[in-house]
Amino acid sequence: MNRFSMCLLSKYFLGYCKTKTSPTDGQENGFTLLELIVVITLLGIMLVFTVPRFHNTLFVDESKKSARWIIGKIRALKEAAIRNQTNFTLHIDLDTQQYWETDESMSAETRESAALNAASLPGDLKIADIEYPIRGKINSGRADIMFYKTGYTDKLLIHLQDDAQYVSFLIEPFLSEVTRYETYASFEN
Repeated sequence: MNRFSMCLLSKYFLGYCKTKTSPTDGQENGFTLLELIVVITLLGIMLVFTVPRFHNTLFVDESKKSARWIIGKIRALKEAAIRNQTNFTLHIDLDTQQYWETDESMSAETRESAALNAASLPGDLKIADIEYPIRGKINSGRADIMFYKTGYTDKLLIHLQDDAQYVSFLIEPFLSEVTRYETYASFEN
Protein backbone atom coordinates (compact mmCIF):
# COMPACT_ATOMS: atom_id res chain seq x y z
CA MET A 1 0.00 0.00 0.00
CA ASN A 2 1.54 3.31 -1.00
CA ARG A 3 1.92 6.36 1.22
CA PHE A 4 -1.00 8.17 -0.45
CA SER A 5 -3.42 5.28 0.25
CA MET A 6 -2.30 5.04 3.85
CA CYS A 7 -2.78 8.79 4.23
CA LEU A 8 -6.35 8.54 2.91
CA LEU A 9 -7.19 5.62 5.21
CA SER A 10 -5.70 7.23 8.27
CA LYS A 11 -7.39 10.53 7.48
CA TYR A 12 -10.72 8.69 7.22
CA PHE A 13 -10.32 6.61 10.39
CA LEU A 14 -8.06 8.76 12.55
CA GLY A 15 -9.03 12.21 11.32
CA TYR A 16 -5.53 13.27 10.28
CA CYS A 17 -2.68 12.31 8.00
CA LYS A 18 0.99 12.45 9.01
CA THR A 19 3.00 14.23 6.37
CA LYS A 20 5.42 16.13 8.58
CA THR A 21 9.01 16.40 7.53
CA SER A 22 11.91 16.01 9.89
CA PRO A 23 13.85 19.22 10.45
CA THR A 24 17.17 17.38 10.29
CA ASP A 25 17.09 15.27 7.13
CA GLY A 26 14.21 16.69 5.04
CA GLN A 27 12.58 13.25 4.51
CA GLU A 28 8.96 12.45 5.32
CA ASN A 29 8.18 10.32 8.32
CA GLY A 30 6.04 7.21 7.80
CA PHE A 31 3.20 5.91 9.85
CA THR A 32 3.81 4.33 13.19
CA LEU A 33 3.24 0.65 13.67
CA LEU A 34 0.35 1.41 16.02
CA GLU A 35 -1.45 3.48 13.40
CA LEU A 36 -1.05 0.74 10.80
CA ILE A 37 -2.41 -1.88 13.21
CA VAL A 38 -5.44 0.30 14.02
CA VAL A 39 -6.29 0.87 10.35
CA ILE A 40 -5.87 -2.79 9.41
CA THR A 41 -7.95 -3.87 12.43
CA LEU A 42 -10.76 -1.48 11.46
CA LEU A 43 -10.72 -2.79 7.89
CA GLY A 44 -10.88 -6.34 9.21
CA ILE A 45 -13.87 -5.53 11.41
CA MET A 46 -15.68 -3.94 8.45
CA LEU A 47 -15.04 -7.04 6.33
CA VAL A 48 -16.38 -9.35 9.02
CA PHE A 49 -19.75 -7.59 8.83
CA THR A 50 -19.94 -6.99 5.08
CA VAL A 51 -18.76 -10.29 3.60
CA PRO A 52 -21.68 -12.42 4.94
CA ARG A 53 -24.18 -9.88 3.64
CA PHE A 54 -22.41 -9.79 0.28
CA HIS A 55 -22.30 -13.59 0.17
CA ASN A 56 -26.06 -13.87 0.72
CA THR A 57 -26.84 -11.53 -2.16
CA LEU A 58 -24.63 -13.33 -4.66
CA PHE A 59 -25.30 -16.95 -3.78
CA VAL A 60 -29.06 -17.10 -3.30
CA ASP A 61 -30.42 -20.61 -3.01
CA GLU A 62 -33.00 -21.87 -5.48
CA SER A 63 -35.88 -21.87 -2.98
CA LYS A 64 -35.51 -18.12 -2.50
CA LYS A 65 -35.45 -17.59 -6.26
CA SER A 66 -38.58 -19.70 -6.59
CA ALA A 67 -40.27 -17.80 -3.79
CA ARG A 68 -39.49 -14.49 -5.45
CA TRP A 69 -40.79 -15.79 -8.78
CA ILE A 70 -44.11 -16.96 -7.30
CA ILE A 71 -44.63 -13.78 -5.27
CA GLY A 72 -43.68 -11.60 -8.24
CA LYS A 73 -45.99 -13.44 -10.63
CA ILE A 74 -48.94 -13.20 -8.22
CA ARG A 75 -48.39 -9.48 -7.60
CA ALA A 76 -48.01 -8.78 -11.33
CA LEU A 77 -51.25 -10.56 -12.19
CA LYS A 78 -53.16 -8.86 -9.37
CA GLU A 79 -51.94 -5.45 -10.55
CA ALA A 80 -52.68 -6.26 -14.22
CA ALA A 81 -56.23 -7.34 -13.35
CA ILE A 82 -56.91 -4.08 -11.52
CA ARG A 83 -55.12 -1.88 -14.06
CA ASN A 84 -56.77 -3.46 -17.14
CA GLN A 85 -60.12 -4.05 -15.38
CA THR A 86 -60.29 -7.62 -16.62
CA ASN A 87 -60.07 -11.00 -14.91
CA PHE A 88 -56.78 -12.88 -15.33
CA THR A 89 -56.09 -16.57 -14.83
CA LEU A 90 -52.78 -18.24 -14.09
CA HIS A 91 -52.94 -21.81 -15.36
CA ILE A 92 -50.43 -24.30 -13.93
CA ASP A 93 -50.07 -27.78 -15.39
CA LEU A 94 -48.79 -29.86 -12.47
CA ASP A 95 -47.89 -32.83 -14.68
CA THR A 96 -45.64 -30.93 -17.11
CA GLN A 97 -44.68 -28.16 -14.62
CA GLN A 98 -45.65 -25.45 -17.14
CA TYR A 99 -47.72 -22.30 -16.82
CA TRP A 100 -49.54 -19.79 -18.99
CA GLU A 101 -51.69 -16.73 -18.44
CA THR A 102 -55.02 -15.79 -19.95
CA ASP A 103 -57.55 -13.03 -19.45
CA GLU A 104 -61.26 -12.87 -20.11
CA SER A 105 -60.84 -10.56 -23.13
CA MET A 106 -58.96 -13.26 -25.10
CA SER A 107 -60.68 -15.20 -27.83
CA ALA A 108 -60.91 -18.99 -27.63
CA GLU A 109 -58.17 -19.33 -30.26
CA THR A 110 -55.84 -17.00 -28.33
CA ARG A 111 -56.42 -18.95 -25.12
CA GLU A 112 -55.68 -22.21 -26.91
CA SER A 113 -52.53 -20.70 -28.40
CA ALA A 114 -51.41 -19.51 -24.95
CA ALA A 115 -51.84 -23.06 -23.61
CA LEU A 116 -49.84 -24.52 -26.50
CA ASN A 117 -47.05 -21.98 -25.92
CA ALA A 118 -46.89 -22.60 -22.17
CA ALA A 119 -43.61 -21.72 -20.47
CA SER A 120 -41.72 -24.00 -18.12
CA LEU A 121 -41.52 -23.07 -14.48
CA PRO A 122 -38.18 -21.38 -13.70
CA GLY A 123 -35.13 -23.26 -12.46
CA ASP A 124 -35.68 -26.17 -10.10
CA LEU A 125 -39.14 -24.97 -9.12
CA LYS A 126 -41.37 -27.99 -8.54
CA ILE A 127 -44.95 -27.44 -7.48
CA ALA A 128 -46.09 -30.46 -5.49
CA ASP A 129 -49.74 -29.43 -5.33
CA ILE A 130 -52.15 -26.54 -5.02
CA GLU A 131 -54.74 -26.60 -2.25
CA TYR A 132 -58.03 -24.71 -2.16
CA PRO A 133 -60.09 -24.52 1.05
CA ILE A 134 -63.28 -25.84 -0.60
CA ARG A 135 -62.12 -27.70 -3.73
CA GLY A 136 -59.30 -29.45 -1.90
CA LYS A 137 -55.89 -30.44 -3.25
CA ILE A 138 -54.95 -30.63 -6.90
CA ASN A 139 -51.76 -32.65 -7.35
CA SER A 140 -52.07 -33.58 -11.02
CA GLY A 141 -53.60 -32.05 -14.07
CA ARG A 142 -54.28 -28.34 -14.33
CA ALA A 143 -54.87 -25.81 -11.57
CA ASP A 144 -56.30 -22.37 -12.34
CA ILE A 145 -55.71 -19.37 -10.10
CA MET A 146 -58.12 -16.49 -10.72
CA PHE A 147 -57.21 -12.81 -10.32
CA TYR A 148 -60.30 -10.64 -10.40
CA LYS A 149 -60.56 -7.08 -11.70
CA THR A 150 -61.92 -5.95 -8.32
CA GLY A 151 -58.55 -6.72 -6.72
CA TYR A 152 -59.07 -10.06 -5.03
CA THR A 153 -58.00 -13.57 -5.90
CA ASP A 154 -58.78 -17.16 -5.03
CA LYS A 155 -57.68 -18.29 -1.58
CA LEU A 156 -55.18 -21.11 -1.92
CA LEU A 157 -51.93 -22.70 -0.82
CA ILE A 158 -49.13 -23.45 -3.26
CA HIS A 159 -46.78 -26.19 -2.07
CA LEU A 160 -43.24 -26.31 -3.46
CA GLN A 161 -41.14 -29.41 -3.06
CA ASP A 162 -37.35 -29.57 -2.99
CA ASP A 163 -36.32 -33.16 -2.30
CA ALA A 164 -37.90 -33.93 1.10
CA GLN A 165 -38.46 -30.27 2.08
CA TYR A 166 -41.63 -28.33 1.47
CA VAL A 167 -42.37 -24.62 1.33
CA SER A 168 -45.95 -23.34 1.30
CA PHE A 169 -47.31 -20.02 0.05
CA LEU A 170 -50.67 -18.78 1.28
CA ILE A 171 -52.51 -16.47 -1.09
CA GLU A 172 -55.29 -14.55 0.63
CA PRO A 173 -58.22 -13.17 -1.38
CA PHE A 174 -58.06 -9.56 -0.21
CA LEU A 175 -54.41 -9.17 0.81
CA SER A 176 -51.63 -8.18 -1.55
CA GLU A 177 -48.98 -9.99 0.51
CA VAL A 178 -48.20 -13.67 0.08
CA THR A 179 -47.36 -15.55 3.30
CA ARG A 180 -44.50 -18.07 3.18
CA TYR A 181 -44.34 -21.09 5.47
CA GLU A 182 -41.20 -23.22 5.76
CA THR A 183 -43.29 -26.38 6.09
CA TYR A 184 -46.15 -28.14 4.36
CA ALA A 185 -49.11 -26.03 5.48
CA SER A 186 -52.67 -27.13 4.99
CA PHE A 187 -56.17 -25.75 5.41
CA GLU A 188 -57.08 -28.88 7.35
CA ASN A 189 -54.75 -28.16 10.27
